[in-house]
Amino acid sequence: MFSRHDKTYTDLSAELNDESDWKVGTLKPLRYHLDICTLAFEPVSGLLAIGTASGYIHIYGSPGVEISLAIPDRSRSKLLYFSSSTFHLLCIDSLQRLLLWNLSTHGKPRLQNIYNYRHSVNYVTLSPSHTHAFVALSNGEIKTYDLLCSRNSQYTLPNMWALYEEKVAASGMPAYQDPGSQVPVEVVIHPRDLNLVLVAYGGGVVLSDLTQMTTLRTYEHVLPPGAPGGTGYHHPELMNHSRPSVTAIAVHPTGHFFAVGYADGCIAFWALEDEDKPLLVMTLEEKDVHAVDASRLEEVMSGAAPSDQVAEREPIFKLAWSGYPNSSDPRGGDTTLTILGGLRTDESPAVTVLLFPPFNPTEAPQSPDPQAGLHPVIRDAMRQSLNYTNTYSYFTRSIVQDFLLIPRDNPHFSGTYDPVAILLLSDHDGDTKALEGYEFPPPSLISVAKTIPEEVPTSVAEQPEDDEDDLLAKELANTLESMKLELGEDPKPLRLPASLWNGPNGVISGQLVAIDKSAYEILIQGDDLKKDFGELQLRGGVAWVDDPEGEMKLMKVQPIRLLITHHRDLTVRFQELNARRLVSSEEAPLTASFPNPLPALTIDLACVLADSEIVARTSPRFADEALIDSVHFAIESLETAVTLKTGELFLYRSVHGESTPGMPKQLEDRELVSLQHASVQPGRRYKPMFALMPERGRVAAFALSDIGFTAASYTDGSLFVVDMRGPKVILRVVSDGKGEKHSFLHKHEPDPFTSLAFAVSGTATERIPQVLLIATRDSGATSIYTVYRTAEGSWAVKDMPAKTDAVPHPLPNSSIVIDSKTGYRCSANRNGLSSVLAPPPDIDQKKTLWINAGSKGVRCVVDITGEKIGKADWGSKLGKVERIEVVQKNAAAVLVAYTDRRQASIYSLPILEHMHTLQMEQASLEPLSPDSTGDYVEWIRHPASGLIRAAHYGTLFDVRRSGPYAAPQVKLASDTDSRAIPPQPQPVPIGPQSLIGSWLGYITSQSMTGEQIDVLLAGPDRPIPPPTQRAQVAQGSQGASNTPLGSIDARKIASSASNTASDLYNRLGSALAERGEALGQLQESFDSLEQGSKKMLAQSKSLATQQTAKRWFGF
Repeated sequence: MFSRHDKTYTDLSAELNDESDWKVGTLKPLRYHLDICTLAFEPVSGLLAIGTASGYIHIYGSPGVEISLAIPDRSRSKLLYFSSSTFHLLCIDSLQRLLLWNLSTHGKPRLQNIYNYRHSVNYVTLSPSHTHAFVALSNGEIKTYDLLCSRNSQYTLPNMWALYEEKVAASGMPAYQDPGSQVPVEVVIHPRDLNLVLVAYGGGVVLSDLTQMTTLRTYEHVLPPGAPGGTGYHHPELMNHSRPSVTAIAVHPTGHFFAVGYADGCIAFWALEDEDKPLLVMTLEEKDVHAVDASRLEEVMSGAAPSDQVAEREPIFKLAWSGYPNSSDPRGGDTTLTILGGLRTDESPAVTVLLFPPFNPTEAPQSPDPQAGLHPVIRDAMRQSLNYTNTYSYFTRSIVQDFLLIPRDNPHFSGTYDPVAILLLSDHDGDTKALEGYEFPPPSLISVAKTIPEEVPTSVAEQPEDDEDDLLAKELANTLESMKLELGEDPKPLRLPASLWNGPNGVISGQLVAIDKSAYEILIQGDDLKKDFGELQLRGGVAWVDDPEGEMKLMKVQPIRLLITHHRDLTVRFQELNARRLVSSEEAPLTASFPNPLPALTIDLACVLADSEIVARTSPRFADEALIDSVHFAIESLETAVTLKTGELFLYRSVHGESTPGMPKQLEDRELVSLQHASVQPGRRYKPMFALMPERGRVAAFALSDIGFTAASYTDGSLFVVDMRGPKVILRVVSDGKGEKHSFLHKHEPDPFTSLAFAVSGTATERIPQVLLIATRDSGATSIYTVYRTAEGSWAVKDMPAKTDAVPHPLPNSSIVIDSKTGYRCSANRNGLSSVLAPPPDIDQKKTLWINAGSKGVRCVVDITGEKIGKADWGSKLGKVERIEVVQKNAAAVLVAYTDRRQASIYSLPILEHMHTLQMEQASLEPLSPDSTGDYVEWIRHPASGLIRAAHYGTLFDVRRSGPYAAPQVKLASDTDSRAIPPQPQPVPIGPQSLIGSWLGYITSQSMTGEQIDVLLAGPDRPIPPPTQRAQVAQGSQGASNTPLGSIDARKIASSASNTASDLYNRLGSALAERGEALGQLQESFDSLEQGSKKMLAQSKSLATQQTAKRWFGF
């Protein structure tokens, strides 16, 4: 046995002998949020926030900007909002508390206030034009909260639907007995008149005037007997009056009409001026479902119509009406209505988008009179604008729980104006949630997102001669674009931050790989790596890493690592852990996240599995049921192999630049399928080369060299070696009974190869270096196959392999060959191949060490088949060894054995003498993923779903290293950010803009600025703190025109239409004393609850008197 003092072999571990050389530490915790329950987006700054069921809120922005906020008591996030006007984050938790964080502070946002409500909070709405939030409570009241002063304001809207029902009962009309009718569902501020608020109760919608505290209109949808509504003609209550409950509301961007969703799955469209009857009631399949079709009803009643039960329709859960900068008309152009719900329960879950034509009637009423109600011409124009011209469905795998539109930069119109993306939150396995992002609007509706084209001459003759080619090129491009749209291309998925990889994008497992600088430079070179591949654009805030200990300069010597993960959606994704990218400062903030995703390297197996060559050799359900088993990466050639749990293997090669797919090619070997013809997403670096499909069961072991060879063994005992240059199978070992275990209980149990490794080494009997494949069976029996070059220049495998023994039950990647003098690996790479083709003169003096480890221990053997010079048994005290790795540090090499008890046992090389035992923190039962430098990743799996919910990036050498990996300094409100809130949208005419006297069409209202609304809601005793810069910008631009939608003409019309009210704006904003007698009475009502109650009763009686002309159910 080898002695410690024998000088024949160099002690490779001397430089790591001291215990002070080792220090275990966690460098970076990584999170994958599987319990998302709320979403919010701030368009001006570009921040995204998610709330989780575990009681945290996470904010994402520009590279490095990632902040986690803990909700007190870790209660669930129920509602989540950004306040654009004050730059706050508002959350309603499951304990009915309002929590307010100030995002303007340096560093982590400060929890500014917690306010407890006595009743359940159903909804909150905010406006970017003022600093108050409307809070809808389950008792029917609408409270107001002052975001600037962090307090509950005095202004409260009572339960207006309860007052309405009392008025109806007093008139002698029959009342609908619905306990949920008085519960508020949603509150919407009128997009163009801050003084008007639409409150959706379970029973209907109320339009309220804030200044007068009066109800202006009530919109109640009642189905007459025989009307199908959303339930259809076979509903048992068909012949009774019914009033479906309100579930959602959205206002058209012009503000002249709105959509209301109901529990029976139908949508009613109401004109703001007409509360008597809706413009249209529809489901996703039929229109005018509120009308009685006598002929169809007669068929149903007579039994002539089929009586097959139709699947129940789900309620309308959410609506969002979006406008776009696509018209010079101030009323806008095409719009989209995004709908969650309304589908049959037997239909695939989806979010539906309807494309509506513009509302811009060319014919105006003869006698525009606001008191006369909605003119028939205008009503007909509204109706025509509701005939949707196209539709698209965003399908998901499970039930959609919520969606969020991502506006380009405008926070007005309830955050739905000019959206560029949509986030879909759906259910997933194991009580987790899936978040997916897609471009919006869909390509089939893409015309709505086109900006207003500049005026160009109508003929080529008006252009200079040298511009004719440019015009023809533009015309050709437009034609190709229109042809592309006609093909109905699906929306592209968006790349979300890595922390939001969940659901189908969820991480199954991964590995940590260290690569040298030259390979890294090859990997990242090329313009294709700079493409964002549909990244969700988050631009808020800046982040940088402080370096008080001066550790950042040491990052320059850190190896570059890759974190390679494989996912539920059959993708393989690469992230770089390049410590050099952490070098930053407040003046030069981070430009990349850590880890930094490399989307150009993403491998998507779904494209290959749909290829005709693969489909022809697999079952129809193969693509749907396929799961990735393992991923293997060649650190020098950069080739990547992916194995599936069913045994198929796919080889990808990194190709720079765009390459033209070849023609389908038939290979000589029946186990191989050429994939060089398969197409991948444009810009993707990795291209499929071939597949190995021997149909031999699951892959038992795999090895990938850097010189064009790969080997795979299967559970039936077979082994295949492939020369990737053909590709061609150069070794085929098929089980014939010889490679089987024989025992009294299991006479013919397969003995598969469970460890494969390529190396360049000599053996004890053959000193000349050769390309070797070391194949070890589960029993420990080992065959050493020699790969050689024939006289014709091709590669082959010698028929008779050398035989030896290894430790039984090999561990993963536990067969390693190193140089006996340097400790460097003798890998099958370019340097190793050159020594094979041209052996060095001192070849007789060069020896190698073969380290092989199994479940019981580890051995070190000279020249693979030579003497055993090192041996170590694990022992029961150590626990179960799961991984081993030869770690190199400071020109030294040691063997590290990682156990299931999160211990790292260090052994010297080559004699395998125990040196140290390091204890690591254990957060998971999953085996570690170590690399050759002493770093590792610990995966933490969600037990029910099988997805990774967290990971810990750690190291065994945490000496002057952890500082740069700490959470960066973050400033959400950047001093250099010049983005401001756009002005409050102004009223637009209901008629053509060419008519100066065109009627605006809004109900008579004292339209107010945001500052005046704040004064009204807060009351006379409001303490005014210094306003934020964003609040000043927002309030200082209230009188401006609607820049995003309008043009100069639109501003003139809006200004002309509101001249009468402008003097009132100035008078109200100058001093409280000049607000008039009506506002003074309103202020006095705040001083006493009794006086306020009396006034409310008087207003209710006045309202009843004013609306006596209203007809209910025909009278």
